[in-house]
Amino acid sequence: MSSSFDDPFAGVESSSPKPSPGKGPSKKDKFDQPISISRREVYKATGTGSSAMHGKHYQLTTRLPLDLLDQLREWATTLDMTQQDLQRYCFYRGLQALAEGERPEFEEVIVTKKLKQPQ
Repeated sequence: MSSSFDDPFAGVESSSPKPSPGKGPSKKDKFDQPISISRREVYKATGTGSSAMHGKHYQLTTRLPLDLLDQLREWATTLDMTQQDLQRYCFYRGLQALAEGERPEFEEVIVTKKLKQPQ
């Protein structure tokens, strides 16, 4: 004797849940097949995507002697401006001086390494 109480789901068809309309693929689905675009290509196409960009400014690392850094800090405090703004100002003024014909003085240093003869 077979009754519906033996198998309560006997008359129900099994179906997979359907995604709700209007929703796109999940984040996981989007990354199943990653695209191969380099960071340089993204930067060329959009002007963004570089970790060196901070807003409209490009991050540049400079190395300064400690006495010059102390002067920079003092001037920034005296002028009530950030050190970064003062650094940008100094770069602008330096480029302006180059455009006006001033040339920096520098000492060329040639470094040679003595090679040891194999034994």
